[in-house]
This record gives sequence, C-alpha cells and structure tokens, in this order.
Amino acid sequence: MARHIRVPSSRWRAARASALTFIWLGGLTAGFFAILAAAARYSCNPSAHGLACRPAGTAVSATLIVGVIATVTAVTVATHDSGRRRLVAWTVGGAIVLATCFLLARAVIGTA
Repeated sequence: MARHIRVPSSRWRAARASALTFIWLGGLTAGFFAILAAAARYSCNPSAHGLACRPAGTAVSATLIVGVIATVTAVTVATHDSGRRRLVAWTVGGAIVLATCFLLARAVIGTA
C-alpha cells in the first residue's frame, strides 16, 4: 500500500528552523543566567542576607534551570509535525516563558 506522506515545503522548514533557533538561543541565554544565579551564592560575603546568598536562592535557580530545559524540549517536540498556527503559538509561548526565566535569574543575581 502506498503511504500518503506530506512533504513540508522549504519555506515551512525554514520557518520551523528559524523558530527553533530563536528558542534554542533564548534557552541558552536564560539557562546561562540561571546557572550564574545558582553559582552566585559562592560570591557572597558571610554576612550577606540576599536571596542569592541563601539555600532558597539556589533552589530557585535550580528550578529556573529545569524550567528552561523543559521549555526548550517542549517547544522542540511540540512543533515537530505541526501546522503554522501551532508553531507560532508554541514559539511565542516558549519565548515568553524563557524571557520570564531570564528576568527571574537576573533578579536572583541582583540580590547577591
């Protein structure tokens, strides 16, 4: 029996590749700052009381790292064989989540 395979056009492949490149670069940026936030504890004075200097700051940073990894993975998998609207929705949603993780990581670093 013959299979009916939908072959994506080159424009569609380019759009998906661009969206995933955007998400992966955003994930690398947000993840890097989340790792810096987790390591900020080791640059604190012994008398410092900021969030980054406490175990809670490390826990928040670790949660951000897991969130970044989960977001990039979810967007990559969910956009695999999907339509244009779904690609745009997942890309915009993923970008919002990654921007939030980035801003939270910067906030934790700012308390060091």
